[in-house]
Amino acid sequence: MKRREFMKTGIAASALGMAFRAGAGKDKQSMDTISVAAVQLYGYDKMGAIKPGIDPVAALLPYIEQAGADKTDLLVFPEYHLGRIRIPGAETKRIGDAVRQQGIHVIVGSWELLEDSSYANAALLFGRDGNIVGKYYKTHAAVDGFDADQKPYTAPPSGHEQQWFIKNDPEWTMQRGEELPVFELDFGRIGILTCYDGWFPEPWRILSLKGAEIIVWINGRAGRVEDYIVKSAMFQNEVHIITANQAYGAGTMIGQYHNRILAHTEETGAEAIRAKLNMKMLRDVRAHSRNFAQRRPELYDILSRQEMDTERYTGLQKF
Repeated sequence: MKRREFMKTGIAASALGMAFRAGAGKDKQSMDTISVAAVQLYGYDKMGAIKPGIDPVAALLPYIEQAGADKTDLLVFPEYHLGRIRIPGAETKRIGDAVRQQGIHVIVGSWELLEDSSYANAALLFGRDGNIVGKYYKTHAAVDGFDADQKPYTAPPSGHEQQWFIKNDPEWTMQRGEELPVFELDFGRIGILTCYDGWFPEPWRILSLKGAEIIVWINGRAGRVEDYIVKSAMFQNEVHIITANQAYGAGTMIGQYHNRILAHTEETGAEAIRAKLNMKMLRDVRAHSRNFAQRRPELYDILSRQEMDTERYTGLQKF
């Protein structure tokens, strides 16, 4: 991989240097800025297919090597990329070995095969030592369709059509996540969302209120990841945001609070971007936030209810 292909960025990149090694973690409070990168890449998609001639793990390795050389703190890959795998397994060992050699943090998406033969849409977080130090299961299934009365499906349609839906859209039957965790890393606290999760305002807010300073939003979809969602989520929740999409889509980007997109991909195809995020500025903002201090949770109780106002939302059902 040529350096210029990796280094498309809205901020000047640091010069090549020695990679961080396992155990060489940084003092979080001393890190006023961090270096992050995101990769738009072909891999497995939602339906389990893969672009011919691609080894999903091998496709990651040049980017991991380059990120280590560039002293990157966090490298982000798309949703689904590794396909259906056991975790831990041969694939995660190969990635872990590469991550440990370069001493960086890496996030990559997969379909995790669980012990009971079910599966989940999993985002894996590798620490600098190459171990999996965090995992996030997608919480909102991106299923689609309406019945004859224009009510959204709460289950796949019956009969032959049901089997088609289940076969062609694994999110109908995946195990949905039940938590929105925040992970404490040596450079700060991060949260992870996956694709459709980001279309709901609540997960962004919850992760920020739980202490996330950076929210990583991995995607696997055609079309462009929406910059207006990224900008509004950064502004309202006082976080930095990193997105990554599969290469049949676009919109991989790095955003800095309060609404700056520092680097982004404009077209489909494999591409990597990199930028530096100002953590000191963000922590100053969060420490003196009017928005956080003047919240009125007593007015927000509807957010914790399962039912909706049926007079205003006639016909809608809870998924």
